[in-house]
This record gives sequence, structure tokens and C-alpha cells, in this order.
Amino acid sequence: MKRRKWNGLLVGFALAGGLAGFIAGEWLLSRLSGSLHETLLMGLYFGLFALLVTAGCLLAETISPKLNGANWRLRYAAEGWKWLVPASFVLLFAGGALFQWVYGLDFGRKAAPKDYVLLLDMSESMKENDPNMQSRMAAASLVAEMSADKRVGVAIFNENTTWLQPLVGLKDEAVRRDIAGKLEGAPEPVGQTDIGKALGQAIEQMNVSGTPANRGAVILISDGYSETNVADVTAPYVSRGFAIHTVGIESPGNEEGKRLLLQLAEATGGTYRHAEQAERIPEAIGHIYAAQQNGHLLEERSGPEADSVYRASLRVAIMLVVGGLLGLSLGIVFDNRYLARSFLLGGSAAGLLAGLVLEGGLPTDHPALTRAAADLILAVVLSLSTVLFAVKESGVGAGLRPFRPASGYGRLPERTGTQGERTGKRFR
Repeated sequence: MKRRKWNGLLVGFALAGGLAGFIAGEWLLSRLSGSLHETLLMGLYFGLFALLVTAGCLLAETISPKLNGANWRLRYAAEGWKWLVPASFVLLFAGGALFQWVYGLDFGRKAAPKDYVLLLDMSESMKENDPNMQSRMAAASLVAEMSADKRVGVAIFNENTTWLQPLVGLKDEAVRRDIAGKLEGAPEPVGQTDIGKALGQAIEQMNVSGTPANRGAVILISDGYSETNVADVTAPYVSRGFAIHTVGIESPGNEEGKRLLLQLAEATGGTYRHAEQAERIPEAIGHIYAAQQNGHLLEERSGPEADSVYRASLRVAIMLVVGGLLGLSLGIVFDNRYLARSFLLGGSAAGLLAGLVLEGGLPTDHPALTRAAADLILAVVLSLSTVLFAVKESGVGAGLRPFRPASGYGRLPERTGTQGERTGKRFR
């Protein structure tokens, strides 16, 4: 016989656990993204989320055992708390790390650059085309957002190239603030434009600083044009596997400049973005940087893989399995194979919905809100598993059959002594 079961307290505590898991996860992402490998980061995220949601459900059943019955609370709830960490955190940590490894397989895609050189045009024409110095502010903002495992160098150029900051690691927040200060105090735009010389200085800086092959990139922002032998300038970049990414600022009658920036990017495997207004420069260089990074399961994809059907399908499938594992963890702590079946099915449904939310996104510019929606859906739908998928009952007086037989849950007492002795003992 099957019966649908409901525990309102469990739904509420699961929601609270999901909210706490989201908050803790956002803290992890803000503090450890870039400094911790994506596989470990996702392992921690899902492990901590599972621990908090499972703990909430277990606490609710301990207080009000609607699913397991009062006998479970008296005899076996304590055993469930012993299994809480291995059944939730450890299981989902391992699953999250493995799934992130699968999701992050490159299949021939180049590794993300380690070193970036930012080249900012400070020729006379920038006074008119970038009067509010959006290029400087965009560079400072990008440096602030770069992960701690990166190195960055910043130079301004006209007919000469001036280094505001040679390549330096970003593990120390003081370095980021120092670069922002140097950008703010940079000289006013003056002089002519020499893009070829600036690019020559940039690759020399990376070579001197020991940038590994295929791990360096330049982001060049300019509104102008200069006589440049594209083949000669880009040859050293091609040989080292360094990409030149360019941002062209709208400038009347500067079709040659746009064409030059496009040629430089195409010759090195980089990207070109056009900013029709100076205010669009931060968006342009932000997209360039994001497109080069190895993403994790819970962030937006950008660049060539933004619309990848394969990546979309893989993420949804992974979240489905994550939800199933979360349901399995509840079955383990409740020590009940029939509840485990309902929670496994319910968790899988919850994971599927969460994956669709992550993939489809919400009408907002804040990815954290999308993650919040996915996390809360995962927790709430999981808590409704025994309503969505009826629980099979064993038909014996002891209630549901055990998930872990070794614990003895669901066993009838051994029949010893005579019938009269047994009857006498029962009513004493």
C-alpha cells in the first residue's frame, strides 16, 4: 500500500535550510572564486547546501515525526544525526566536485589566460571620445573583479608607452587599490597614437615576466588608428599563443581604426568589440574577460559557449543528479528505504527544475538572484517528495521497512518464551 505523507514543519525547515545554504554559498563564491579551484569550490557549495537542508529536515522530523513515526524519534533519531555529515556534506561534496570536473572539461578549448596586459589609448582624441575617462574606470573595475590567481599589467599609450603598473599578482587587495589610484592619477590625454609600439611593449613585458605560452592576453582600448604592419606586430603573439582583444571607441570617420583593431584580434584569435559610446567600455571589456574564464556550474556562461546546447543540457542533467543525491541523503539519515525512494524521485524532480532555472535565468542582471531561486526550489520541492511520490508501507505493525538493516530499524522483537509469557510481558 502507498500513502502520501505531509510534514509542514519539514517544508518550513527545508526552506530555511535552503536559504541558509544559499547565503553560505554566496559567501564562498565571493571569497574563494579564483583562489580555489572550481571543482573544490563547487564541492564545498553543494556539500554545505546539502548539510544545511538535510539538517533542517532531520530537525523537523525529530520535533514532529510525521513521516517516520514516534517510534523512530524515540529509538533511531539519534542515529540519523550521526549519519548527517557523511550522508549529506561528504556525499554532495564528492558529487559536486566530480560534476564540476565533468562540466569544466575543455574538449580542446584553450585554458584561461593567467596574465593580462591592459593598454589604454591616451592620445589627444580621447579627450573628445572619452571625456569622462570611462576607459580608466573600466580598467580599474576589471582589475577589482579579476580572480586572485591572475596577474595584470596596465599601460597608457600615445606615440609612447608608459607603464602605470608592470605585471603583478592580485592576491593582495592593496595591489588592486594601488592600481586604481594610479589609473585615477594618470596624465591627461595628449599626443598621437602608436598601437604597434604599445603592443610590442606589451609582449615584451609578458616575456620578461615569464608568462607561460598560451596563458597571456592583451586588452587594448583605442579610438584611433596608426600605421601598423599587422603581420609583423602579431607574429610574436601567434608564436606564443597570446591573444590580442580590442575595444574600439566610436570616433567619426575612423573606419580604418575599426578595421585595424579587428585585424589585430582576428590574427591572434582574440575578439573585437565596438563601443558606440564611451559608457559601453566597461561592458565591452567585462565581456571579453568573462569569455576567457573557465566557468563553474552556478554562473552564467558567456562568449562562444553562452548558447551552447551541450553545456545547457549538461548543466540541467547534472542538477538533476545533484537533486537525486540530496534526496538519497535524506533517505540515509531517516534510515528508511521507502522514504529514500520518494526523496530520490522528488530530489531528482527538484534538481531538474533548479537546473532549468539556472539555465534559463531570471529577468534580472543579478546572477545571485537566479541562484537563490534555484536553491530555494531545490529545497522546497525536495521537502514535498512524500506528497508528490507516495510512500510504500510494509503492512506490518512495525511500520516502514529499514534503509540500513544494520541499525535494526523496523525489525519486530524476537519472539522468545511461551505465548503466556509474551502476553504477560506485553501488558505489564
